[in-house]
Amino acid sequence: MSQYANGMARFAHRIGQLKSVPRAGWLHRGVSPERTESVSDHSFRVAVLAWLVSADEEGLDRERVIKLALLHDLPEAITGDLTPYDPALLLDRDAGSRRETLNARQVPSAERKAAKKTAEAVAIADLIAGLGPVQRDEITELWTELQTRETPESQFVKEIDVLETYLQSREYLAQDAALPMDSFAAEVAEVIKSPSMTALRDALTTMSMEFPGDRRSR
Repeated sequence: MSQYANGMARFAHRIGQLKSVPRAGWLHRGVSPERTESVSDHSFRVAVLAWLVSADEEGLDRERVIKLALLHDLPEAITGDLTPYDPALLLDRDAGSRRETLNARQVPSAERKAAKKTAEAVAIADLIAGLGPVQRDEITELWTELQTRETPESQFVKEIDVLETYLQSREYLAQDAALPMDSFAAEVAEVIKSPSMTALRDALTTMSMEFPGDRRSR
């Protein structure tokens, strides 16, 4: 490990940038910068949910699930948060048209999906360049699994990713009901398949949201 300490230090520093990378979709929808979560915020709750909810799913390698969850947005330390839509499409639109676009179910074009995949592959390679061969190989393998999404573990993590984002959208709506968040409800209705996450989704849908210092929902 000592011969790769500099590479690990570089890796640790660079992934720390996720703490200051905002989730761009919230900013586009009118969430104020000071209230917009970071990619790191999102990834933390994804990982915790992946750890806990996977206990109720038969046949999953839970350790692998947690690793995939921790890894799933790592390239954004370099690429930033790449939304499924082109932000340029929102420019010069009136408020009604912009709202309609953001409320629609977001499905990236083939070109945008390919560009994101390429950018993230380059970013992952850059991030792990100085790590030891064991760490490089493991991260590369896990990242490939996330991209191909052929294993139960990678599919599960995708569902958790969508579910966490839906939860965050509901929390923002609880603070400002005028925000255009319909796309997240549409996505979670379509993507969630497993019984445990379907039950969790339904519970989140009906739950009253509460925030520090706010006891109005009690």
